[in-house]
Amino acid sequence: MKIWINNNCYNVTGNYTVFQILNKFGINLPCFCYHEKLTIAGNCRMCLVEVSTSVNLVIACAMPVVNKMKIYTSTRRVICARENVLEFLLLNHPLDCPICDQAGECDLQDLSMMVGTDKSRFYEFVKRQLII
Repeated sequence: MKIWINNNCYNVTGNYTVFQILNKFGINLPCFCYHEKLTIAGNCRMCLVEVSTSVNLVIACAMPVVNKMKIYTSTRRVICARENVLEFLLLNHPLDCPICDQAGECDLQDLSMMVGTDKSRFYEFVKRQLII
C-alpha cells in the first residue's frame, strides 16, 4: 500500500492502524488509552488526525490504514481539536490526584505542557473535593 503522511509518501505492507504506522515512522501522537496488548478503546480522543477518507477527524488508534490514504497530523483543525479535548480532560481532573502529588509524574500534566493551551473557557471559582 502507498500512503501519505504529512505530504510524505510511504510504502506499507500489512494490517495496521494509523496510530501504529505513525509510531513506526517516528511520528508520536499524544494518547492516554492505547496499549499494543489491549483491545482498542479510543476513549481519550487525543490521537485525532485528519485523513482523506473521512470528512470528520478520526481517532488514529481505531482507524485502519487503507491504500492511497492521506494522513495529516498537525493541521490547525487537528491541533485545535486536541487542545479542546485536553481542556475537557483537565476540567474533570481531580484536585487530589495521587499521581500528580508524586513529584508531578502525571501523563496529563506532561501532555498539557506539550499540547495544551494556557487559556480556558471554563471558570469555576470553587472546585470542591469529595471527602470520603
